Amino acid sequence: MAKNNLAKMDLGYLGENYQYNLVKYLIETPKFFVAMSPIIDQNMFTDEHLRRIVGMMKDRYSKYGICPTYVDIDCLIRTTVNDAVTLELMTEKLDSLKKKNFNLDVEILVSNAEKFFKQQNLAKAINKCTEILKRGNADSYFTMEELIKKALETNTNTNLGFHLFETLEEDLKEDYRCAIPTGADKLDESLYGGLGKGELGIVVSPMGVGKSSATTGFCAHAATTKTKDNNEMGYKVLHFFFEDTEVAIRRKYYGYVTDIDACDLSDPINKPIAMSILKDNNNELRNMLRQNVICQRLSTGEYSASDIKYLIQQYISRGFVPDIVVIDYFECLRPEKNTDGYQNSEWTREGITMRKLETLAKEFNIALWVPVQSTKDAINQEYVGLNQAGGSVRKTQIGHVVIQLAQTPQQKEEHRLNMFIGKLRAVKIGRTSFPNVKFNNGTCKFDMSDMDSIDNEPIGNQGGNANKQFIERANAIAKNTK
Repeated sequence: MAKNNLAKMDLGYLGENYQYNLVKYLIETPKFFVAMSPIIDQNMFTDEHLRRIVGMMKDRYSKYGICPTYVDIDCLIRTTVNDAVTLELMTEKLDSLKKKNFNLDVEILVSNAEKFFKQQNLAKAINKCTEILKRGNADSYFTMEELIKKALETNTNTNLGFHLFETLEEDLKEDYRCAIPTGADKLDESLYGGLGKGELGIVVSPMGVGKSSATTGFCAHAATTKTKDNNEMGYKVLHFFFEDTEVAIRRKYYGYVTDIDACDLSDPINKPIAMSILKDNNNELRNMLRQNVICQRLSTGEYSASDIKYLIQQYISRGFVPDIVVIDYFECLRPEKNTDGYQNSEWTREGITMRKLETLAKEFNIALWVPVQSTKDAINQEYVGLNQAGGSVRKTQIGHVVIQLAQTPQQKEEHRLNMFIGKLRAVKIGRTSFPNVKFNNGTCKFDMSDMDSIDNEPIGNQGGNANKQFIERANAIAKNTK
């Protein structure tokens, strides 16, 4: 038994003929090579020259995204192999592969290759996990979980693209994009319904303007919005937050239900009214929030985007499948580790982290809102530019939707703010500026009813005089901050 197990540590146990057929199939079938490249290990080939050929192919693909042909590999051999004898042997090996006829069933070849490399990757991951456990580092649990998951993700789907016009009926459906509304009605109109599932939304604003309250309002509105898409039951919401206390978040939701400012809920006059509403089992708004929203406070700097992915998976495994997720806020996340072996600057890691969040939105088909802290020069200003999102510009480049919130000292006293759409990737941008919007931090609600009727016009093209000066100033600031 020990001898058999030892023999399966490389591809030798499948024979030389199998290895030749496998390399030939990798060269001649780009889709198969692309699918296998994340898990294939050239060191598992027992023939030295096959091993080097596969290594060249992987290196070429990882650097340039190109699947090498026979001509490419021949050129690589001739330009990188210095020893004349080795050069001759490798070119002969490549030539024999080209002339060789398949004498193995493709299904057997593919299934055995996938099984073997999957097992080897899993064995390596388990060995790494064993070493972590020996060190007794319980905080590395998420690292171990990621190692095992990556080993099991063989990514052998060879459907690399699609042909046009084959899914016309589906593509032209009115609800091709499932958008979840924010509750700010004129904003939702410009976003064509809200933030779509599979999309990453970024909210940029200075401290104190209301990022947390705004995204809490997004959550509450989604949870209480009945549509055909959610079977008239409201959307399921996961609300992750870092800096607020748990009771502060609960009171924001209570403010949303009761229309009583969160800070006034304990007032002797307001408390009996609030308690009556919040205890009313027949109150539909209250019941939908209770059923559809789960909030979780996380420790700042201890959770990465990968850890958030794990948490979402845990909720799904327990039967709570979210439609919308809020992570409040980006700067509280632990940066993703840079695994490319090159730059590892703070800005690079921020880009990697935001890209990971975008991937989460697609993978779980969720609308994902992530507030981002702006730079200090945006405090008390009428306008916040995209370049004023603190840190790496990659953060806002990656988002599908980017909203900027700004507030002057006078607006803070009047419970108003200025709102802008800086980016909308999915559809055309219509109206982009919403000046002097009423916003109650304590109830997390927007009121745009007193705004003018300038609809679906980009900034600078709106008619009317009410906001003309504001628009001119905003355009000037935007131009100067580009």
